[in-house]
Amino acid sequence: KKKQIEIRQKIYFDSGKDSIKEVSFPVLNEIGSVLTDSKRMEILIEGHTDSQGSASFNMRLSDTRAQSVRRYLIDRGIDENRLMAIGFGETKPIADNKSRAGRDKNRRVEFKIIRDR
Repeated sequence: KKKQIEIRQKIYFDSGKDSIKEVSFPVLNEIGSVLTDSKRMEILIEGHTDSQGSASFNMRLSDTRAQSVRRYLIDRGIDENRLMAIGFGETKPIADNKSRAGRDKNRRVEFKIIRDR
């Protein structure tokens, strides 16, 4: 049976920045624990932004945010070869960017299991 990582809490960043807010550390520590227990699990960390700002800025920001999450997990002992990170900028919205609530939902980091052998 495949293991699933379901994250309902958000990973928070300051607006326009890639430094992870302390409030997100418990969620990331929990992900680290799952990865420690599942030694062969590999994950893809996807960074996403809202549509505020230029597309090129958002692409860079989403990538550096995903890399920040990757670095956090590596710093907690997860093998870097098990963690891939990529930014999608504003290209994969899950909500309408016209409202504040929608933009808030679009600023996110998602975790996908690549392999769990």
